[in-house]
Amino acid sequence: MIKKILLLIFSSFLAWSAAADTGKEIMQKVIDTQQASSAAMDISMLLADNDGGQSTRRIQTLSVNDNGLTKTIMVFLEPASVKNTRFLTIENESRGDDQWIYLPALRKVKRIASSEQSGSFMGSDFSYSDMSFANSVLDDSTYAILREEIVNGLDCYVVESIPARDTDSQYGKEITWVDKATWLTPRVEFYAKDGRTLLKVLEAEDFKQIQGREFAGKMTMTTVATEHATTLEFREVKYDIPIDQGYFTTTFLKSGRKR
Repeated sequence: MIKKILLLIFSSFLAWSAAADTGKEIMQKVIDTQQASSAAMDISMLLADNDGGQSTRRIQTLSVNDNGLTKTIMVFLEPASVKNTRFLTIENESRGDDQWIYLPALRKVKRIASSEQSGSFMGSDFSYSDMSFANSVLDDSTYAILREEIVNGLDCYVVESIPARDTDSQYGKEITWVDKATWLTPRVEFYAKDGRTLLKVLEAEDFKQIQGREFAGKMTMTTVATEHATTLEFREVKYDIPIDQGYFTTTFLKSGRKR
């Protein structure tokens, strides 16, 4: 799966001027432009159901690029029911990502097993797999440009990505709209293993510049069957700042202390 949610969250969205000729080249540029040495973000997570019920969470995230591999820690700050829940993802070069979650109510660190990847992340419409960097290698999928069209006023390529059968992707197909000017992705559709059933839709909006970089200030993942939606709104974003590697350990995950 090419468009991983963490890649979207911790990206630097630099625009490219060169033309892309194939679906694989387009998706490579989407990935290549989403790079930063580090990032710190204050995020509001809004969960909404089809009956109008809503709940809000506040999350602080830190991310670093370590020799081309990304480490990310997410700390829930509000409300009290999830405060101090911490989630760590470490990307690996030749195998799936390592993921752990600390649940303060249990006072224990739980490793996320591969069998749990399709499960909901903290009751949201994002799965643990969505919160992973795994399967973002281009060679694991095949690509095709389906068409070009305007979405939300943006002139986009529409690219189909189909993961190889031997990958661990929870999806059978993705369709991504890629803005030709900035390589932002205003829309991604996620399909079931049958390649026909639409499971979820990710929509990005509030495009703006942060530190001279194009950025989507809001993204919403909607589960089609239930109409439940999760919106991430980025309240504050800082790129390329010093971040202590001590945050990206199971020691910090459990204790909230770097050492």
